[in-house]
Amino acid sequence: AGYDAHEVDFTKRKVGCTRLFESDIVMGASDKLKNMIKEADQSFDSKVMFVVGTCAADIIGEDIAGLCNQLQPDIKAKLVPLLAGGFRGNAYDGLEMGLEALIPFIKKRQTKRRGRKPRIVNIIAPQANLNPTWWADLEWVKQKLKSLRIKVQTVFSHNTSFEELEQAGEATANIVLSHDVGYKFARKMQQTHDIPLILDDIPLPIGVNNTTRWLKALAAHFKIDEKVEPIIKQGEEMVVDTLRKRALMIIPRYRNCRIAISADGTLGIGLVRMLFEELEMIPEVLLFRSAMPDSRSILERELHSLGLTSRVIFSADGYQVKQTLEEFDVDAV
Repeated sequence: AGYDAHEVDFTKRKVGCTRLFESDIVMGASDKLKNMIKEADQSFDSKVMFVVGTCAADIIGEDIAGLCNQLQPDIKAKLVPLLAGGFRGNAYDGLEMGLEALIPFIKKRQTKRRGRKPRIVNIIAPQANLNPTWWADLEWVKQKLKSLRIKVQTVFSHNTSFEELEQAGEATANIVLSHDVGYKFARKMQQTHDIPLILDDIPLPIGVNNTTRWLKALAAHFKIDEKVEPIIKQGEEMVVDTLRKRALMIIPRYRNCRIAISADGTLGIGLVRMLFEELEMIPEVLLFRSAMPDSRSILERELHSLGLTSRVIFSADGYQVKQTLEEFDVDAV
């Protein structure tokens, strides 16, 4: 779902589809699905095959889990059923279901580490946001981790091999790159694999101040504070230099501009401090696409620390956005 919202398939997925027709909805399509699974197993030669039930399969009550159990002895790939019909929730719920389905494949460490733990992290849900260039954000995070000699074990999931998935249990920390998805998965991994979730109580690195806070928190966890300072200084100099060249004539136009922010939690929480502190705009209303049950406390702390009393609406659909913008007299969105 995170990819489909961007209308471009970056995944290079191998997808087989039963192509249900009206007659299949009336009469059922179990045989059709069985044959397709067998054909896909022979054609793709994959280690894992996810069998995803869509709305039509949910409507007719297709027993996908039972069918996978029945077929498994004859199929080389591990079959993983996912009951993801659209009636079961929104896209964020689907992403959570997909992540949870990966947990059984992650091997547990057989021996306990002694002494100082190595600096190894997993990155979770980098694509679970509305930014179409999320892959560039992921690359920036990986570059900074590499410069701090922190190894990225597994990305859940982007160009992730089955071997990387299995070895995710070797990590000593998990980092979620979303405020909308991934918290449940990370906490489950903490229970099953004893891998702590870090950086889960501050905004993601959006804007100068949030990026500095995020890098310092990362360094504090791994006790490498002295190594992160040059990176922060270099980044701040680059941003200031860019603003001097391109934006100094633009920023004064928007000073004290009353604005509305319409975004998901991943982008929206970070934008509040960036727009208010760094560009001197005033966020009057915040319209969040997602419910953000796991990250509302981060937003509340941000608003309190900034002294803002912005109107906040969660799970805002198009109608709510339109009605709210008519109610509030803002200068920009």
